[in-house]
Amino acid sequence: MRLLSYLWLALLIGGFSSPALAYKTIDKDGKEVKNERKVRYRADCASAQAETDQNVNNVRARLRSGGDVWWDGDEGLYIVPNVQTTPKSSIFAGSVWLGGVDDEGNLKLACQDYRSNNNEDFWPGPLTPDQGTVSPDTCAQWDRFFTVRGENIRTHFQNYRRSCTNPETLEGCDYDPNTIPLDVKGWPATGNPFFRDVHGFDLPNTSQGLAGFYDVTPDNIYDPSTGDFPIIEIRGCDEILTLETTIDRALPDEMIFWIYNDAGGPHTASMGQPIRMEIQVQAFAYESDDELNNMTFQRYKLINRATAPIDSTFFAMWVDADLGCALDDYVGCDVDRSLAFIYNADAFDENCLGANGYQSEVPIVGVDYFRGPLGPKVRDTAIVVNPDDPNLLDTVVTFRNPGVGELGDTILELGMSSFTYYNNPGSEPTPEGATTDPNSPTEFYNYLTGSWRDGTPFTFGGSAYNPGSEDLVQYAFTEPPNDPNGWSMCALNLAPGDRRTIQASGPFRLLPGATNELIIGVVWTPNMQYP
Repeated sequence: MRLLSYLWLALLIGGFSSPALAYKTIDKDGKEVKNERKVRYRADCASAQAETDQNVNNVRARLRSGGDVWWDGDEGLYIVPNVQTTPKSSIFAGSVWLGGVDDEGNLKLACQDYRSNNNEDFWPGPLTPDQGTVSPDTCAQWDRFFTVRGENIRTHFQNYRRSCTNPETLEGCDYDPNTIPLDVKGWPATGNPFFRDVHGFDLPNTSQGLAGFYDVTPDNIYDPSTGDFPIIEIRGCDEILTLETTIDRALPDEMIFWIYNDAGGPHTASMGQPIRMEIQVQAFAYESDDELNNMTFQRYKLINRATAPIDSTFFAMWVDADLGCALDDYVGCDVDRSLAFIYNADAFDENCLGANGYQSEVPIVGVDYFRGPLGPKVRDTAIVVNPDDPNLLDTVVTFRNPGVGELGDTILELGMSSFTYYNNPGSEPTPEGATTDPNSPTEFYNYLTGSWRDGTPFTFGGSAYNPGSEDLVQYAFTEPPNDPNGWSMCALNLAPGDRRTIQASGPFRLLPGATNELIIGVVWTPNMQYP
């Protein structure tokens, strides 16, 4: 039954490692190497402190209020399977990356990687709609998570329906607000009249909305006393979902909402200039007895609060996926599915650097890029012979990303426009320094836009780093690992290592007030056959 829920969701959407290994550099003997990046500023807002666990199925995933997820600032905490004894983590950390160039040529960037030692590009809380600013008090108030359980939502709506003289048409309802479950009552959705009573501060007034809700009335105001209830907000779904299908098939077992921004202080992680982006997140998951029980999802609503446009903009999901032991991982992608995946280099995942390995039961973890921002595409039309009747001709229309100097003629969802990766410099399996961690705004932006740290394009073959090659690619390692003749780390028998991946969408022009979204799903399959 829950698999049906996942298929329905997919239709709607479209279609423990060592703490030192990540935010410090470790050589192959386990010794610490001095990190090049240094803290230069003190943020106006205090650093984010809140943490919570997404913990409703076979995954226990740490969430943090400062833009980075799946770790606690010290060790990876994307625990699958969800056990307390000898836990194993499949991902070390992850974050949304954003970047573009304003009309004066200034690079605007927010690329959080390892938020520690005051290396931060994000702070809690919403921005003011007019100027894109935030006060320390607002940051402090919103340094929290709002969690709601699916069972409480269903109980709430059943109670509301019972209060009506006509439960089918929801007429003549007299619902006692004191019976509303507290998580439903305090949901941070637009206009919630109970929010201040529950949380002690006011909701912002914003035309772009806040947490998603089903508007039973409808009046564009979240009021649970009139039957409204929390849902996942996904672009276009309000035109598809009915009340019954939402209650019966589209409600997750847990939803967690929080807001953060990149304007709370100077960027000491990427050293880039702030964009003034507000990011509203809904993490959700389902408890089931099928594959869905091993999955988690995150929906990011990105609201540009800047007063000027940004060109050559890219949004991305950055992931440091340490599959048990971080030193023996391979990466690849499935372009058609917008899927990045991380797998072990061999059939045994040992313990290393304090992390529990998966031993002989090695999984594969993937990050599915369900939805990206809207932007220009080029429409191409071709006349082809009908495959069933050679006397007939068919018109085939396809869409692609604009090339250099080319303008798009159609606005569509961009999807995953590039998949790239880079290596932990302490475990780097190749000698090229250009394939390691970024340390300047330009280097972050190069990775974000689909190039290596030094600006060298990704190229087909080998490790994808081959300066001078003209065989340029947007996606690295696109063939299945079990294809002996395909382009994969496994088929090439490349050296194992600790890698980070970037799934990006762009380029596009980001306008003031624009609202975009990213939706990702983390999929996990146990006990794969290796190599």
